Amino acid sequence: MSTLEESTGLSTAEAAQRLMVDGPNLLPGSAPKSSAAIVREVLTEPMFLMLLAAGSIYLALGSQAEALFLLGFVFVVIGITLAQERRTQRALESLRDLSAPRALVRRDGKELRIASRDVVCGDLLVLHEGDRIPADALMLSGQLSVNESLLTGEAVPVSKRPDALAPNAFGEPGGDDTPFLFASTVVTQGVGIAEVKSTASATAVGRIGVALAATAEPPSALQTGSRRLVRQLGLGALLTAGALVLLGWLWDGRPLLDALLSGIALAMAILPEEIPVILTVFLSLGAWRISRQKVLTRRVSAVEALGAITVLAVDKTGTLTQNRMVVSELAIEGKSFKSEGAISTSNVAALPAAFHNLVEISMLATPADPFDPMEKAIQAFGRARLPATTRLHDGQPVEFEYPLSSEILAMTRIYSGEQPPPLTAYLLATKGAPEAVADLCHLTDERRAAVRLQVEDCAQRGLRVLGVAQGYWKTPSVAHPTASPAWPNSQHDFDFTFLGLVALADPPRGDVPPAIIQCRQAGIRLIMMTGDHPATARAIARQVGLSERPVVLTGTEIETLTDEALIERLRRTDLCARLQPAHKLRLVQVLRADGEVVAMTGDGVNDAPALKAADVGIAMGERGTDVAREAASIVLLDDSFASIVAAVRQGRRIYDNITKATRFTVAVHIPIIALALVPALLHWPMLLLPVHIVLLELLIDPACSVVFEAEPEARGAMQRPPRAAGDSPFAAANLLRGMWQGLGVAAILLGGHALLSETGEATAQGRSAVFSALVIGVLLLTLTNREQIFGYGPADGDATQKALQTRNPWLAWMAALIALMLASVVAIPALRQIMGLAWPDTAGMQATALMAALSAAWLIALRSFYRRW
Repeated sequence: MSTLEESTGLSTAEAAQRLMVDGPNLLPGSAPKSSAAIVREVLTEPMFLMLLAAGSIYLALGSQAEALFLLGFVFVVIGITLAQERRTQRALESLRDLSAPRALVRRDGKELRIASRDVVCGDLLVLHEGDRIPADALMLSGQLSVNESLLTGEAVPVSKRPDALAPNAFGEPGGDDTPFLFASTVVTQGVGIAEVKSTASATAVGRIGVALAATAEPPSALQTGSRRLVRQLGLGALLTAGALVLLGWLWDGRPLLDALLSGIALAMAILPEEIPVILTVFLSLGAWRISRQKVLTRRVSAVEALGAITVLAVDKTGTLTQNRMVVSELAIEGKSFKSEGAISTSNVAALPAAFHNLVEISMLATPADPFDPMEKAIQAFGRARLPATTRLHDGQPVEFEYPLSSEILAMTRIYSGEQPPPLTAYLLATKGAPEAVADLCHLTDERRAAVRLQVEDCAQRGLRVLGVAQGYWKTPSVAHPTASPAWPNSQHDFDFTFLGLVALADPPRGDVPPAIIQCRQAGIRLIMMTGDHPATARAIARQVGLSERPVVLTGTEIETLTDEALIERLRRTDLCARLQPAHKLRLVQVLRADGEVVAMTGDGVNDAPALKAADVGIAMGERGTDVAREAASIVLLDDSFASIVAAVRQGRRIYDNITKATRFTVAVHIPIIALALVPALLHWPMLLLPVHIVLLELLIDPACSVVFEAEPEARGAMQRPPRAAGDSPFAAANLLRGMWQGLGVAAILLGGHALLSETGEATAQGRSAVFSALVIGVLLLTLTNREQIFGYGPADGDATQKALQTRNPWLAWMAALIALMLASVVAIPALRQIMGLAWPDTAGMQATALMAALSAAWLIALRSFYRRW
């Protein structure tokens, strides 16, 4: 492949054929849960075991219809569970498709980005800094540094170069200057082209069974809290039901099977088996809903943290700005040149000759095919503005390079010069932070002050400024033509001449100012964390409305502060500039230590530690590196700041709906428990049989997993402060509110039954009235808990009316299901007999209506009380 630049790569047809033969480029991963596994889980659920026990007891009592009804309900439960699992699985699969790594390949003569799973042997990979290599490949051109720690355990990157004499057998990971690239390793520096040699399980990482995507995600705080609550209530249900069985059998002298039936009914009433369903469905479908806002959730547990964010730490470039850098201004001593905007062939001659050397040296100090937007802008500007005859070193290979480092914020690239033996001359092209370049040039204090004034003037107008210098280095000629001289240890060992400044503009995104206003209304504090000059950060912050406070905290200052002092400074500072990756990581850590819930944006390899440390790491999807995307918990597919606000809005909606569903679950179980327990204690006939509870579950499960999940955003959701970090849907306040709702309804239903008994109403008639009122109560509790009543948002008008007017497509289906159930169990004789009900008489219908009306009045009064207090 001697003419690599002209190579077209594989054709689309060739790639498709190889993909069909070799299969997708996927490492071994976890398979989705099978239907058989789901059925096995259902059959081992406590609720199913109790249904089985109740059905067996009915058979022993000779009630075959009731037994068959209960056992038949098992298939209904299995069907509902399968439907929920499939819905959740589809949501997760769509997220996995979105989050799949991408690869840049050359096919049909064009570069295109494809899913890594579609990479095939023979593909030409175009690799840049930050890319995760999708397959084992052989370097053909360019120069790379690659982190192979995944395979070798060595954290130091190794260099990769093409080697025409590379052996046919693929080499091993580790070692410098080899041409072998390995799947799942990361490009930390450079640009190169490589040919794919192995994919999927044939790669080195595939052979040793590494499957990063199959790593199990630890349970979130909500999941841990819910499991603890379910375990506690489950234990309470068993103990209470066991005590009731013993009390009825030994103390009251009831038949053992009847006592067992009462105990099973009570245990079924207490068990909150909906809570795990709520979390699984809400978080998974919530992540899918967020993805429709162009925000990919890589870790489902991040959904619950979105609504609690108190600090949003944002990078400037690409998040607040368009990340479309252009050279805006050039400055040399006593002169300046301002670009007229977009580069075109019509304004090439507008660049004065005095600035030609500044532009050419800045190009030489930049890779020819750069990854960084600023470097792209410099190359584009120079190629358009400089005549080809002045670009003397265009295309000349680099002899050596000093990369940007935390010690020296400048980079130097070295090119061969013209000098007869016995000396060899080299041209030095340097660019970087103006203060760092000025230091390399050993400028006088007067000249440094003049440069500083120029930098501050540009920075105050939101421009990013680079200093440019050149130098020459002469050394005795080496004996062998291919040998390299002994390069000095540091850039400080050279003599440089300061040429001037290059100022670049990156205008703010149009959607940022309104999004910042929404963040402020939502009580979210914004902190800019950027590597730019403090004045540049201050200018952009003013333009987008992020901060009017002039104080800027720099990386140098951060290094001198203790954690306590840094926390105190951060409370009074919105802008942090001249930051290195270690500074960002420390800022995130001290903010979290101060009790903040921190979200942070980032896009580079070096941002990964801070993204991982944040409560919500936010990576850029379009310009971000694979490493940043894998370290983050969510990815912005469009790199838009407004998408972050949309994700927060969705996160608050999801958390609110989990809170509502949990409260509803507690509220609806209280009257069921009361109707199962109180009659046994007061020697009344059983009001709720296992078959009744089974039918009620047909209403409660959809309400929890479908109706509340589809609830729209609560009024004022983005006009209230973030919830406290320790808040939980399972906190006592929320559970107690549900208990008060349920206790009121339970008291009304028990009072109604007592009144009907006093008037001589038959047991079946009384049971029919109470059961009908309870079913209506399920709908009333659903409507009541739809409304968010924490006191935020408009308070005018009736809350229930507003809740009814807010669109929820599933609410009408639930109301129809309730009506159908009541009509079926009352009107169909066979069902009526199984349920132990009777055709309602006038007194029964009046009692049902009265109990439903009183329940509604209680819930309205309770809501008014909470709204007021």
